[in-house]
Amino acid sequence: MDHLILLFARLTDFAARDRARKIKVQAKAEGGKNKATAQAPQNSNGQQLPPRPSPMYGMIPAPGPIHLPPAFDQSRQDLLNEANRMVLEDVGLEAATSAAEREWSEIWAALDLLEEAFGPDFQPLSAEQMTPLSTPFGPALYYRTYSIACLMSLFFTARIFAARVHPSMPPAAMVAAGVAAQRTARWANNIGRISAGLQPVSTTAPLNPSHGAALMDSCMSIFHAGVQYREPAERGWAITNLRNTARLTGWQTAALIASGCERAWMAAAEMGKGPPYTRTMNTTAKDDRIAGRSRVVNQGPPKDNNDRRFIHVNPGTRVYWAIGIIGMEEDMQQLKVG
Repeated sequence: MDHLILLFARLTDFAARDRARKIKVQAKAEGGKNKATAQAPQNSNGQQLPPRPSPMYGMIPAPGPIHLPPAFDQSRQDLLNEANRMVLEDVGLEAATSAAEREWSEIWAALDLLEEAFGPDFQPLSAEQMTPLSTPFGPALYYRTYSIACLMSLFFTARIFAARVHPSMPPAAMVAAGVAAQRTARWANNIGRISAGLQPVSTTAPLNPSHGAALMDSCMSIFHAGVQYREPAERGWAITNLRNTARLTGWQTAALIASGCERAWMAAAEMGKGPPYTRTMNTTAKDDRIAGRSRVVNQGPPKDNNDRRFIHVNPGTRVYWAIGIIGMEEDMQQLKVG
């Protein structure tokens, strides 16, 4: 697990540092496309508009065309300087891209090495050892312990994360998830199968602590894989089991992850990048994000709480589990426990 956590740290650090380069590459590509498609201005009827009048150099414009005095004409020199600057930027950008590809290849090789180090104890159990369970992703995968199942789920998550942060991917995470979906489909499918093997047989019986911890640990993997699920059966399974985890363990972050998956599917459908999706809501939830209530509310003036004059808080989306870190003494006194 330590090696996997370190690889996650390397991937996160690489993605953060490479984002600026990706933005430059994207801006350069979009700039060239805009220049190639630039046309003369036209009106609504498709007729070309007349050129803009010459600038006025003085209080009263002189008749006829106006020419800038040669002493002030720096356009030719500016064009030469701009061309030289673009050549230098291109060379630097190509070198940065090559360096990013080398670094990414080293991280990917480390993931391959880690996978090769997994021995037979990290392989899923055979069908003779466990009762087969059919899921939208295929037969559920079972492992010898909950810890091994969570580790393998996180390993496939690392594979997905690495594919999405490849130097050739777009800088926006959600866009990259869609572009890399075809390559990461098998790992997302494996995460669904592993998560299915972790689900309790009965959703009403109490869980032992180790089983509940495994369900909680698997939620983040389901989130990274779930945003690219397209089939209704796969989406429905993910939402149902995330909410079951929230109900059985009391860890309401699982319900927020389910809401995040639904928002991602709806956003993809709006952009024409995915099938339509109708959000399901738990109207009895206290958190507005889970219940589907509008986040735009009239909260009135903020309460007087030390120096929080410019902080507006939506009570329906308070992150209560972080209050011990970012809260103040007045918040702790008002917190009802028990």
